[in-house]
Amino acid sequence: MHPNESLTTFTLAAALGVCLFTVATYLRTSPIVVLLLGGVIVGPEGLGLVHPDSLGEGLGTIISLAVAVILFEGGLTLDLGGYRSVSQEIWRVLTIGVFVTWIGTTALLRLIFGFDLVFCVLAASLVIVTGPTVIGPLLHRIRVQAKLHHILHWEGVLIDPIGVFLALLSFEFFVSTDGTSQLVIKDLLLRFAVGVVLGIAFGFLLDWVLRRDWIGKAHINTFVLAMAMLNFALADMAISESGLLSVTVAGLVLGSRNSPPLRDIVRYKMALKDFSIGLLFVLLAANLDLGAFVRYGWHLVVAVAGIMLIVRPLNIFLSMRRSLLTWKEKLFLGWIAPRGIVAASMASVFALELGRRGVDNAVFLESFTYSVIAGTVVVQGITAGSVGRWLGVVRPVPTGWIIVGAHALGRQIAKFFIRHGIDVVLIDTNAREVRDAEREGLVAISEDAMQLNPENHAELYRCGNLLALTANADLNRMLCRRWSELLEDAALFRWEKSGYQTAGNEHLLVGQRVWVELPLNRWMHPNSESPPLQVKRRETAAVPDTKNVLMTVRGGKVIPGSPRDIQDDDIEWLVYDGSDAQDSSVLPLVAQNVVFSEQTDLQELYREMLHHLHRQLPGIDPEQMLIEIWRREEDYTSLLGHGIALPHTWSPAVDRATLMVARPKHQLLCPLTDLPIEIVFMLLSPIGEPDEHLACLSHIARLIGTESQRQRILDACDADELHRLIACS
Repeated sequence: MHPNESLTTFTLAAALGVCLFTVATYLRTSPIVVLLLGGVIVGPEGLGLVHPDSLGEGLGTIISLAVAVILFEGGLTLDLGGYRSVSQEIWRVLTIGVFVTWIGTTALLRLIFGFDLVFCVLAASLVIVTGPTVIGPLLHRIRVQAKLHHILHWEGVLIDPIGVFLALLSFEFFVSTDGTSQLVIKDLLLRFAVGVVLGIAFGFLLDWVLRRDWIGKAHINTFVLAMAMLNFALADMAISESGLLSVTVAGLVLGSRNSPPLRDIVRYKMALKDFSIGLLFVLLAANLDLGAFVRYGWHLVVAVAGIMLIVRPLNIFLSMRRSLLTWKEKLFLGWIAPRGIVAASMASVFALELGRRGVDNAVFLESFTYSVIAGTVVVQGITAGSVGRWLGVVRPVPTGWIIVGAHALGRQIAKFFIRHGIDVVLIDTNAREVRDAEREGLVAISEDAMQLNPENHAELYRCGNLLALTANADLNRMLCRRWSELLEDAALFRWEKSGYQTAGNEHLLVGQRVWVELPLNRWMHPNSESPPLQVKRRETAAVPDTKNVLMTVRGGKVIPGSPRDIQDDDIEWLVYDGSDAQDSSVLPLVAQNVVFSEQTDLQELYREMLHHLHRQLPGIDPEQMLIEIWRREEDYTSLLGHGIALPHTWSPAVDRATLMVARPKHQLLCPLTDLPIEIVFMLLSPIGEPDEHLACLSHIARLIGTESQRQRILDACDADELHRLIACS
């Protein structure tokens, strides 16, 4: 063996795994097919570039740790709410269906191969799972009816931990018997108890540590990874083969606790999981004994066919016997059950361990499981579309709309779509805006549209188009780019002001710009009042000016954007009426909070403003708040430049964002820079509303961004004129 062969094997497997995973994502196919083919090609029985046996005992360690990471991430990201919210059909598939598959496959293996019953139970437990990594791309490609999509998706997501638990339990049962029929109850229960207890302890311990901020943000991800591996090692040291169960339970506990940094941890673990899967399956595929497939021969083909044609349909028809699904829908569900990454990884881990123990037919676990994977993924993947069309369960191209932004403007546009029978789902990170949308009878999701997985939201199945409607033009462009990869042949629209898109950069941008000349951003912020929009019909209203048209109903379709001209088949428009918007403002500023002051000292001006606001916000302590603001003023000046100061703070005593503007009649100086201050914007916001606070700061910055705008504001002769200039800018 070449001295660097182990290093070459590991690095090539890792690099090839990541590349093949990327290729599979690009092709929108199951990664496992690409990874297994690639692994076999570069393995000893192919090109001979990767030699897993060169890793020696390290191969088992690498595989075990990679599987541990995969299972920990699976437990971490499991949505427990999914278990509680699934429909009756999914519940029955996850209970009755699981046992039908397990018992049916066990009987099939016993009949065909004549293995020991306990061994058949173990082998059958490996093919219970389907998994989202194989079912997701398939569903995305064939677009079945929403209810079938919902059942198959949630079965794949929720059956993983059930299948892993049953497989681990079966393995522990088997090794506790030493391959004979003499059951050692004590060993089985001990492995189960150690795995569960240590997993629960580590999960709660990690949550307890993370909630106390003892670990720096930069080190949280590596800390959690190291603790997961330590959990796996300690459980295995306490009693062999209990580590995988323990680390799965730990991930499940930590994920259910909703620790503050959980989102970043999950994102990191998902990336690490993909790396682990790529590395793992190139090594596993390269390590497969292809001769074993030949030795088991036609028996494997019969077993796979029996699982696909007998066990799976029996699973569905017994699980759904009281369901309202039609027989065609049940037939389709009975045909689709591709196995994936979890099944293959567990089979390889078990085969390696049983091989070390000298168990006869240990290699069968890999041969059988990989045959089922190849048969179901390839055959069902190729035929799913044709079978779906033959049974009439493929849905038409989705015509609904996703609107990113549940603010007042987004809700008005959503209602116009719904008025014409078009499905709409609003997405927003602001929970208050989402609640307002739901109170108005709209469908809304409180999540980040840049991170959201559409497969987890059945309400998005009917949506095939996107309108990015946030006040941040850069975010709108990124949203269009991301969703162009998630929605096939989608219509993508984004709001932005004129000036960014040019002939030079137009080819780099995704999505069509809309409403670039209209000042709509003031209604894209939290707690905005209703925008001045009107619905006008051709038979009852004059033809509108095209520059003010937001939506057009033309030829039975609702088209976003300002049309070039009004056509004869236009029957209705959603129109912006700027005349009603003259006195509206995105800023939480009322006329009584704009004053001209006689103060000659900046600290005294702040005191005057806080006592003025105390009459509207009785919960605040003006003197205490002055101390806090002034302490920051002495450390970091609030002077933005050009004579504009912007002191701002959060307080639990503030129940709504409130802005006050003061124009000193006498010159005031900044305590740090000695530069003159000519106008003060003071913003107080409640704790827990960072989006609104930042939106106000951003708007104020734009308000004073140009010299001409600043000069108009500074030239105001009285408080009324100053308020009008700020409110209408």
